[in-house]
Amino acid sequence: MIYGNNYYRQPQYMGYQPQQPTPQTQAQPTLQIQNGGFVPVQNEMEARNYLVAYGNSITFKDENAPYVYVKTMGFSQLDRPIFEKYRLVKEEDTSVASPEPRTAVPSQQTINPTPNEDLAGIRARIEALEATVKQLTAVKGDENNE
Repeated sequence: MIYGNNYYRQPQYMGYQPQQPTPQTQAQPTLQIQNGGFVPVQNEMEARNYLVAYGNSITFKDENAPYVYVKTMGFSQLDRPIFEKYRLVKEEDTSVASPEPRTAVPSQQTINPTPNEDLAGIRARIEALEATVKQLTAVKGDENNE
């Protein structure tokens, strides 16, 4: 009678050495930060305190203010989280063409109707300022004499 687990024994031949698996070198994948999508938060402090896993980045949408925050953790435990704050600004759709294009700078004629009228207006303002300065210095001089 044969007892034991002889069925699973490896034969012991002369010169036989059990073969060890050869380690296969695998190409290391390049490490990239994974984006965790959008998370709604009530305020900036909630976004700052939100735990983010190593190698991940999460974008937060502030529900009470026009801000978006991005918190990114590096791959190392020694890395500090990077916190970025962006203000949302609404932009008008520029693909709709208006009947008349608007110019940002008004035409030269509306700014200066004629050079002489413009200079006359400036001279009048300067004369008014000079009169005001004379009055103020005269009042100040009277106060000092008393």
